[in-house]
Amino acid sequence: MTAPSQATERRVLAELRRLGAGQAPTVTGAALAGDIERVFALHSDRVYGLCLRLVRDPDRARELAQETMLRAWQGLAGFRGESGLGTWLYVIARNLCFQSLRKRSELLTDDGVLEVDSAGADALRLLQVHEREELLRQAAAATLEPLEQEAVYLRYVEGLGQEEITRILELEQASGARGLLQRCRRKLKRELLRRLEELGHRSTFVRVTH
Repeated sequence: MTAPSQATERRVLAELRRLGAGQAPTVTGAALAGDIERVFALHSDRVYGLCLRLVRDPDRARELAQETMLRAWQGLAGFRGESGLGTWLYVIARNLCFQSLRKRSELLTDDGVLEVDSAGADALRLLQVHEREELLRQAAAATLEPLEQEAVYLRYVEGLGQEEITRILELEQASGARGLLQRCRRKLKRELLRRLEELGHRSTFVRVTH
């Protein structure tokens, strides 16, 4: 991280005082780094709560909350103090969550599983992220072999690239995950479209039970 400016130091210390952090803050060197960590710790639960509300997946929310803190730490020297440090953290978290959600919804069209302008793609966009992932799991289970299901999960749920998937699945053929995913797309497209057409344009397919 670039060394924080004196203005940034003052903002961090002001945030600690505002939050009633207890121990008196310090202003230099490693001690300042400890103060920054205390500020982040005081906001960590609320950042995680925001991520969880947006992505509706506890594991993914934890990852995004950790990524938020890392991004904030790396960019702290650029924090101008136009808003509270907590607000700045929430903006970073919200942007990361929206990027994650967009990535998951667009991969199926970017990779050619669904046509961008198809009714199925429109229906997919209306689903919440956990519903989309469940729909994909169901379609994959109905049409794909176990190894193919793993590849589809890693690509379209975890959002991993082809090289990572090749390594994780220890694929030895020359085409690696690229060839495997091409076969998956051909098998998956018809089943996924069929299930999406059954949903129509409803905003949810989850049945609420009491």
